[in-house]
Amino acid sequence: MRNILVVAICTVSLFLSSCQDWIDVNPKTDIEAEKFFTSEDGFKSALTGLYSMMTLEKSYGRQMTFDFVEKLVQRYDNYAPGAVTDEERAAIYKYGETTSSKNAIADIWLKLYNEIANINNFLQYLETNGDVILTEGYRDLMKGEALGLRAFHYFDILRLWGPIYSLDSTKLCIPYRDKFDSESAPMMAANEVVKRIVADLQAAEELLKNDPMNYEHVAEEPFIGQRKHRMNKFAVKAMLARVYLYRGNKELAAQYAREVIEKSGLELVRNNQQDVSLYGETIFGLAMYDMEEKLKNYWVNGSSYDVQYYISGNNASGLFEINEGIGLNDMRYRSGYGFNHTASNLLMCRKYLGEGLYGEKIPLIRLAEMYYILAESVALSECGQYINTVRTTRGISRSNNLGTDVTEEQRLEVLDKEYRKEFFAEGQYFYFLKRHNRSTFYRCPVENFSAYVLPVPDDEKTYGEAE
Repeated sequence: MRNILVVAICTVSLFLSSCQDWIDVNPKTDIEAEKFFTSEDGFKSALTGLYSMMTLEKSYGRQMTFDFVEKLVQRYDNYAPGAVTDEERAAIYKYGETTSSKNAIADIWLKLYNEIANINNFLQYLETNGDVILTEGYRDLMKGEALGLRAFHYFDILRLWGPIYSLDSTKLCIPYRDKFDSESAPMMAANEVVKRIVADLQAAEELLKNDPMNYEHVAEEPFIGQRKHRMNKFAVKAMLARVYLYRGNKELAAQYAREVIEKSGLELVRNNQQDVSLYGETIFGLAMYDMEEKLKNYWVNGSSYDVQYYISGNNASGLFEINEGIGLNDMRYRSGYGFNHTASNLLMCRKYLGEGLYGEKIPLIRLAEMYYILAESVALSECGQYINTVRTTRGISRSNNLGTDVTEEQRLEVLDKEYRKEFFAEGQYFYFLKRHNRSTFYRCPVENFSAYVLPVPDDEKTYGEAE
């Protein structure tokens, strides 16, 4: 892992110099971190920089949300009709051969570990210089957010490069570091990585117990406003629900999911005409300034599309169960709500168009997922009520409600359909499929799908401890 750390060390001062929310920073890129972390404002700005890094294209600003991770589940039709065969669509799974896949995997790996290195650097300075933070409670708030962010990153790395956990939880898979230095790190077993992730989240939960949870902008002190843009108290609890479900502990997964649903103060969005990213129910997300301009190569509002990520009418009909009479009024599908529909029967997802009351948002954890986690974790006779709550809120008729007499197979089939509808262009559907080792999925181009584990990049094998 030494190559990652070399890049991280070279770029940490660059990221610090780009922060501008609370402090004016010397524009030179060689700012010494020792000088930067000498004031409360410096720490505030550095923490904001950690979130800013996540909005870049090789991270959650593209690849980890609507791009590579979504392409793995065959979301889009941005090619000439009939020009791509199943074999050609399946080329993305030749991870070591297809140039675009190989490059994307290397970029994501390097970027996420670079962000972790910066988080570790921040935590290290918080331990040594944190006494300069004078506002009561802010040091705990900062540390809790940083620990939560580290857990968030490692969990996504594990979900991509780790094994199918229920089949081989002890497999060596990724390097784990909680220090900022140049030492190489060996591969760690998946279950050991999960232990570290849970430990970080539990520590963050305690540190954030007094999180003010101001969802709106607080003019007099922006640092504690807009908590949805931060790894806040309920984002940490939502992460614990995610991780415990991944680990197979349904009791604790249900406990945390229920706590978020009942105590976060958030409600499921009933109308996404203006709230295109469902920010109203976002537990943790990022703000991307000038989203429309930055993402115009991928998303654009128009009557025709070139390389943008549209889907065909046939794709949408199957995705949202239109022919079955289920999804016609589903706000996740309707024109001017979830998608823009064109006269040529092409559909463009509205989440990243920068439109509406809550445009320029990147959703990373939303309340709907907590309902799905709860539905998957409780008894079969209870699961329907949580799935039905989301479906009816989205506009699906109650005549299609799931009853109390369902099998495990039926529960997973319904959840599969819900994940693929709910999290379109958000990068979550692949993780659901992998967690359950699903052998196929909607529009899957291969038989007996098994390409769930990404290979460690070649550079990491050369410079690190991977084999």
